[in-house]
Amino acid sequence: MNILVFEGGVATPSKLGEAQAWLSKNDEELRSTAPEGTTYMGVYAPIFSSDKYPTEVFLVYAVTQYGDLDRLAAASDSRFGELIGEWESFLEDDPALRMSKTLYKSLTASTVWGDK
Repeated sequence: MNILVFEGGVATPSKLGEAQAWLSKNDEELRSTAPEGTTYMGVYAPIFSSDKYPTEVFLVYAVTQYGDLDRLAAASDSRFGELIGEWESFLEDDPALRMSKTLYKSLTASTVWGDK
């Protein structure tokens, strides 16, 4: 089963250049330290969007089964968790701003409701 997770946050506009440089420096280490069952895909910014937060960015990772999400959550004390904590320092911490987390499952592996 293919599962993609998008964790969205609003990047602090004055830190975008710094965030980009940090990601360029740490991207490979994020990939190599991701917990077993997790593939770090990168951080993505929308090129065009109907969203009202133009600096919303999405950390994207893939897992193959739901149990991988548990391993990912338990990785907060690992090097991967430390790097994610550093990444989050580039995001706004204003609770009024929308933060998002979306899990996408491949349609071919999804349960379809209503079909007989």
